[in-house]
Amino acid sequence: GWGAIDASKKVALGASGAVNAVMLLDIFLNPRATLYLDFIIPVPAALLGIFLIGKDMLRIIEGDSTISGSAHLGGMAVAAIAWAGVRKGRF
Repeated sequence: GWGAIDASKKVALGASGAVNAVMLLDIFLNPRATLYLDFIIPVPAALLGIFLIGKDMLRIIEGDSTISGSAHLGGMAVAAIAWAGVRKGRF
């Protein structure tokens, strides 16, 4: 029935994976930059990147079904691949 939907087969909709890819690529390219959390609190970019990755890994481990941590980590993987390409002069 409808109540027995397998969580691994749920469809996700949103742009958060792409947004995370753009954010992490910026952090990878400028790790010493200062970013402002909630436009107020200055945070080193590298520290924010570590926090974002850790938060999404924790979501996956805990089985959070409200936000797709795996989509976010997929975006982060794309950012890492793009960063490697930029470093090698391919972009």
